[in-house]
Amino acid sequence: MSTATMAAMPQEAIQQGSTQPETTKPDKYSISTAEALREGYSVPEPVPETVSCKYCGRKLEYYGLVSPVAPRHVIVWKSRPERCTCGKAQDFWKDWDTKEEARKAAEAEQKAREEEMQRFRSMMERSGMKARFQNRRFENFVQDTQGRRQAYTQAKKYADNFQRMRPVKNDRNHVTPPEIERNGLFMAGGYGTGKTHLAAAIANQLISEGTACICMTMIDLLDRIRETYKAAGSDVDEAYILSQYEEVPLLIIDDIGSEQPTEWGVSKIFAIINARYEGYMPTIITTNYSGPELVQRMTPESGDSRNAEKTLDRLKETCVGIDMTWESWRAR
Repeated sequence: MSTATMAAMPQEAIQQGSTQPETTKPDKYSISTAEALREGYSVPEPVPETVSCKYCGRKLEYYGLVSPVAPRHVIVWKSRPERCTCGKAQDFWKDWDTKEEARKAAEAEQKAREEEMQRFRSMMERSGMKARFQNRRFENFVQDTQGRRQAYTQAKKYADNFQRMRPVKNDRNHVTPPEIERNGLFMAGGYGTGKTHLAAAIANQLISEGTACICMTMIDLLDRIRETYKAAGSDVDEAYILSQYEEVPLLIIDDIGSEQPTEWGVSKIFAIINARYEGYMPTIITTNYSGPELVQRMTPESGDSRNAEKTLDRLKETCVGIDMTWESWRAR
């Protein structure tokens, strides 16, 4: 028997040099070494030698896989001989199978953990979150005032109940509204009040649970669209980026109203918010401005505030407000 073949067989169960009778082949596509040689089959080399059960001495054959299309041709030899059916051998194999199953289960668990970690890293990269905000979690949010505790409670409840806020789409693209239709958050307050921390904490929790999120500032979100105009012929075009924004399970737009408004920018933001509105897709907004102030901040120089007003109208209908107007922790 070849070295490779011997290595694949637990040595405790076999021994060399027995002349016990041959066994019958297991199925029509298998044939023992002895029968294949006797019948003149074309066989791959080296041909494995017979082994013997260490407990009863019974001869144990190796079997080859017979080609279903080429007559009398063995494609490959199986890596292990048949198992003996004597009591002691069966006890040995029962114990061996138990250990082998445990080993495979441990390997599968380790592989699953590695794949989960890789998926997590990939989702984190696609989320658009900067490194600083990937460490913003509920556990490290400071709850030193009643207002901050209330905001924390609302945000954590949102993250814990997020799956109830997702629409269901069938294979015909029919959308069933989510259980909770008012499925977004509008987090408004001054600088340093924890808006971005809580929004990022929601994203980090959902990503760790396997739900994809995009969490970007309004400036970065629009910059990604602008970049497609410079990459002619690229697979990543404006339509692709917009589809990501419109279809991701949760979109978080941080610091909306921070960019100098333009007709183009405001129209893109409205298109994204409106598409998510029509598809019942949850959206989280953080901003330094109240509703009327935000409309003013998103009105371009032309004075046309229609897209800004429509954007705010969609957000009012779909988002629960979290008022975060307390003192900035940075000013303490």
